[in-house]
Amino acid sequence: PAQDALSPRFNHVMLYVSDLEASIAFYTEAFDLEVTQRVDQITVRTADGTESTAAVRMAFLKFPGQEFVFELSEQVPNAGGVSLHYQHLGVDVIDIEAAAVRVQAAGGADYTGIRTVRATGGIEAMNAFFTGPDGELVELMQMVSGEF
Repeated sequence: PAQDALSPRFNHVMLYVSDLEASIAFYTEAFDLEVTQRVDQITVRTADGTESTAAVRMAFLKFPGQEFVFELSEQVPNAGGVSLHYQHLGVDVIDIEAAAVRVQAAGGADYTGIRTVRATGGIEAMNAFFTGPDGELVELMQMVSGEF
């Protein structure tokens, strides 16, 4: 599991797709990736205890024997017709509070605060988002239970 690995380390990249099943078929056929998890609901709890639940269409894919996760999320393109397909880069950490302080000190902006996210399939993680120098999203992730 991620907690036993070096920290920090890259965990995942998320890609927005218009048709989850078509993208799964393409990436599994083209690259021998395997679907390790499907998620149809997530619940997010903020630091103040507020919870919200959302229906989602997501899948986690891995190469056999590798830990890096390719996350696909079915999304409707924005109103302008242009979709930013790359969504964010996920970084596993052992101590999310210390990592958040370090990222902010390095110039990470738009800090969301630490939240707890539960997803179908027994996954629970603490996460926080920042923006990097060009506005790119970076997610810190500390796994609580389950795995991708």
